[in-house]
Amino acid sequence: MDMHNPAHPGEVLRDWIEGLSQSEVAEALGISRVTLSRILNGHAGISADVDLRLAEALGTSPGFWIAMQMQYDLAQAKMRKRPKVRPLRAA
Repeated sequence: MDMHNPAHPGEVLRDWIEGLSQSEVAEALGISRVTLSRILNGHAGISADVDLRLAEALGTSPGFWIAMQMQYDLAQAKMRKRPKVRPLRAA
């Protein structure tokens, strides 16, 4: 995926945990299998808490997964129609 259409972090996480069961990964992370499944299927985002758990379990830097989530969320927001916003001026 490119910068303009980044992958959901759950899609990337799938590659990192290939060969492990979702139950095994969820237990290691201390989250429910349902929560993990929602993340892996792109139906839930990576929270700061899950980012730290993934960092500890996978040896990634704290902030790695949540930064990926932020890029994904920003890309999705840019594609949605938003109301016109006007600049705010200081009083």
